[in-house]
Amino acid sequence: TEYREKSINIQPRMTTMLLLACSVLLLVALPGIHSLPSTVDGKDISQRSIGTTACIDEVIIMTFTSDRDHAESSGNFDLELEVNGDTYMAEFGTTMKTGGQLWKFDISDFYNIPSCVSKQDIEEIAIEEDTDTAWNIQSVFTVLRAGGDYELATVDIDVFPWIDGDHNLAGEPSVRRFELNLLL
Repeated sequence: TEYREKSINIQPRMTTMLLLACSVLLLVALPGIHSLPSTVDGKDISQRSIGTTACIDEVIIMTFTSDRDHAESSGNFDLELEVNGDTYMAEFGTTMKTGGQLWKFDISDFYNIPSCVSKQDIEEIAIEEDTDTAWNIQSVFTVLRAGGDYELATVDIDVFPWIDGDHNLAGEPSVRRFELNLLL
């Protein structure tokens, strides 16, 4: 099985700009959340704009690794989509660095996934550790793209889970699989 990886490293200035781009959904949909982006690739994600039966073309995930000691990782992690009871995975496959990173996965990057997956088919989105290295995430956002429409799919802000199969160097509790907060 071959997985394709796509990663764009977001510099600290870009991280700040992404975190500042949070106004509309912050006020309308999720009171109390203070760092929600409202655009991705210059496209508005503040409105529910993907039709319920439209085929998803791309899954975009923004991860913000914490600045805690040993939070970065060079291990393998998978992005999982649970679709109609079946789980499909795509590999991150790159070092998780402190600060923000933007990952883009074509729907075909998820091994054996059906050719048309709609947002109503998605039951869960998760990150799973595939080796024995820990990763400490501060915040995660997931966006779906169908055609030219984008929609925010998950929001997890200031959660700080250690994703690790066995233990982590900080001595804090860890999980092998981190289920993201689904908004769909």
